[in-house]
Amino acid sequence: AAASAAAASAAATTAAAASKSDADDCPGRVPFHGLLTCQGSVYQQWQARIMYHHWKKASAAGGKCTDMAAFTRLCATAGGRPDGLEGEIPTLFTVELSAQVLASHFHFGVLNRPNSVKQLMESTTLLAEIRKTSDYVLILETDHVIMRPIPNLATPEKPAAFVFGYMFPQPSQQWVVEKYWPGGSYKSVQPVGPSPLLIHLDQLRRVYQKWLDFSLGLRSNSEAERVIQGWVQEMWGYSIAAASLGVKHRLVRNFQVEYGASAGRIPPEFPTLSYIFHYTYGIEYTLQGRPQGVMQIGEWSLDKRHYGADHPPRGLQLPPDGANAAAFWLTRAWNEASAGIPAWPDSHSMGTVGWRRNKPTADELAASPLARRVEGSRWSWSGVAGFEFARGGELVTPWGKGVWGLVSKAAGGADDPSKDAQVKACADCLFADFANANHNVRFSWDADPPTFRSVRVGDLQEVAGKWLGGGGPAA
Repeated sequence: AAASAAAASAAATTAAAASKSDADDCPGRVPFHGLLTCQGSVYQQWQARIMYHHWKKASAAGGKCTDMAAFTRLCATAGGRPDGLEGEIPTLFTVELSAQVLASHFHFGVLNRPNSVKQLMESTTLLAEIRKTSDYVLILETDHVIMRPIPNLATPEKPAAFVFGYMFPQPSQQWVVEKYWPGGSYKSVQPVGPSPLLIHLDQLRRVYQKWLDFSLGLRSNSEAERVIQGWVQEMWGYSIAAASLGVKHRLVRNFQVEYGASAGRIPPEFPTLSYIFHYTYGIEYTLQGRPQGVMQIGEWSLDKRHYGADHPPRGLQLPPDGANAAAFWLTRAWNEASAGIPAWPDSHSMGTVGWRRNKPTADELAASPLARRVEGSRWSWSGVAGFEFARGGELVTPWGKGVWGLVSKAAGGADDPSKDAQVKACADCLFADFANANHNVRFSWDADPPTFRSVRVGDLQEVAGKWLGGGGPAA
C-alpha cells in the first residue's frame, strides 16, 4: 500500500528533486533531501504547508548551489492513502500505526515517525525517490520554519543534531538506558532527538529499527514516565538507539530556536543566527505587551494548539508593542505563508486574540455592563431550557458545566454582524465554553424577550438562545 501510494505522488517528488550531478557545477556542495515526517491530519497539514513555503524560500535564497536540494513530506495515513496535499507538496505516503497499536502505547501518535522511516528504509520504491537527490536527509517536523539556507552539517560518519536542553541524561535514568542497551551508560547518550537531524542514509539504516523498537518499548507502559516525560520518549528512543550503535552526533546549538514570550529580549537579527524556528511553545502576551505568565494562554496568543481541526486565519493580528522579536517574526512567517498559498482555506477560528477564556475577575465584572447584566441569567439553548450564566463565571448547561467570561477585543469586528466576525473579532461578546467547544455569544437586548446568537469557534455552527429570567439590571 505504501509503495502504490508513493507512485501517485512520485511525479511531484521527482519534479522537486535536484540531480546529484548538479554538485559537479558547485565545488564542495553536498546536497541533502528535506524529509518532513508527519500525519495527514488537518492539524499537521496546515503546519506542513507553512513549513514547505519557507523551505522553498530558503532553498531559493541559497542559490543554484544550495545544499537544500529537494523536499519530501513523508506522511503516515490510514492504509497509506493520499490525503489531498500531494499536488501541493511532494509527498510519499506510509501506512500509519493502527488505532489498536496506538491505544496500547497511550495514543502517542509521534510513534508514526520512526514507523514511517522504517517503511521508507525498507521500501525500494520509496527510498529510490529520496536517493535521486542525495544520500543525506534532514529529518524535519511540521512545526519547523526555516529561517535561512541550511548547509549540510553532517558527514557520512557523523550526523548533525540539535542540542535539547531537556534531553541531557541524568543518573536517575541509567536503569532506563540499561533496559534497552544492556551495559550502556547514560553518560554516552547525547542530548539529541531525531529532528532536526541531518544524517547519511547509511547511518539511518543502522539506527531506524532500534529507534522504533526502543520508542515502542518506552511507551508500552508507564514505568519510564517516572524519570522521562512521556512527550519526549520517542526522542529518547532515538538517542539511546544511536548511542547503543556508537553513532556520535555533531551537536549544533544554533540548529533551531524555541522562543516564547518568557525568552526576554531577543536580538532582531536572530533569524540570521540560527536555521530553524521550532514553535513548539505558544507565545503568550497581555494586550499591553507583557508576558502573560507561566502555563497561561495570553490575551494575545500564537499557539499551534488552537488550530487542531482548522487552518489559522490569514492576516493574523501582530503582537502588541513590547512583545519580543520572535513573536513578530513568527506571526509574519505564518501570515506570509498563508497569503502565498492560493488554496489556503477560509478559517472559522479566532486569530491571535480571543483564546484567553478565563472566568471574569471581580474587577472585570465591575468594568463590564454586559457581564453584570448577564450574570445570574437563565436562558434556553436551541429551545432547551437549563442554560445559566451562573455567578463567578460558572456556566450551567444541560450538557454539563462550563465557563463563561469576556472575549478579548481583537481589531475590528464591533459593527460586523457576520458569524465569521463574531468568532474572529467580536468586541461586544461573551464566551460560553462547554462540552469541549468554544462559543462566542452576542446578545440582542431589544428583542422581547431578549435573545442571543452563539457561534461555535472552528465551524461557525449557530445556535439561538432566549432569555428565561434572572440577571442584573440593564446598563
